[in-house]
Amino acid sequence: MIANSICWLRTAVFYFFWVLFGVPWCTFVILAVYFVPVRSRHPFFIKNFCVVSLFLCRWICGIRWKVEGLENVPDKACVVASNHQSPWETFFVQMLISPQSTVIKKELFSVPFFGWAFKRLNPIAIDRKERRSAMQQVMDKGKVCLDDDYGVVIFPEGTRHHWPEVGRFTRGAATLAQHANVPVLPIAHDAGRFWPTFTLKKTPGEITVRIGPVIDSQNKPIDQLTSEVRDWVVANHP
Repeated sequence: MIANSICWLRTAVFYFFWVLFGVPWCTFVILAVYFVPVRSRHPFFIKNFCVVSLFLCRWICGIRWKVEGLENVPDKACVVASNHQSPWETFFVQMLISPQSTVIKKELFSVPFFGWAFKRLNPIAIDRKERRSAMQQVMDKGKVCLDDDYGVVIFPEGTRHHWPEVGRFTRGAATLAQHANVPVLPIAHDAGRFWPTFTLKKTPGEITVRIGPVIDSQNKPIDQLTSEVRDWVVANHP
């Protein structure tokens, strides 16, 4: 009971400082974004925001992490496909590859300050109710990003799942990778163990992140490539 109360207290302190930092930072992004060169916007605005966010999470909530397979991150642009359990990995992947564009749900743009700022940084925002147009937008906008040597991050499950579940993977990551002739970088993690989805409470512990060797996307049926990526994530899930 006491331990649970301490976790909630630490969580409340985390969000207090995160909002205290985040709202002014997002306001700064909204006002300053057009004065920063396009290629520098992600590392300056988003990556730095995520570094501070995970620093706060680590030192206030006690959530640490270790990364295995950093040597597998390629020098060239690729499609990053990660399982999705919590907001934690959305911050982490922004630090891992920069510059990049992330496929997100369009509803996030309505979040005050954070969504307004993110909208100005040109993510690939899709309406999940319109599957056909959403896929076309991922293909068109994603290929432009990859051709410009930007990474593209996709969470193929489409929504967050409870740890240790790995949901069904959609075909978007594999289709985009093949369309743009780039490999897929698979990532497996257990962030949901300590920052679970659908709750604010955070529990101290160490997240394990495993980064796999890139998976070649060419000359494979889309379903086969999708299965290869998911199979690696399932087999290496902490």
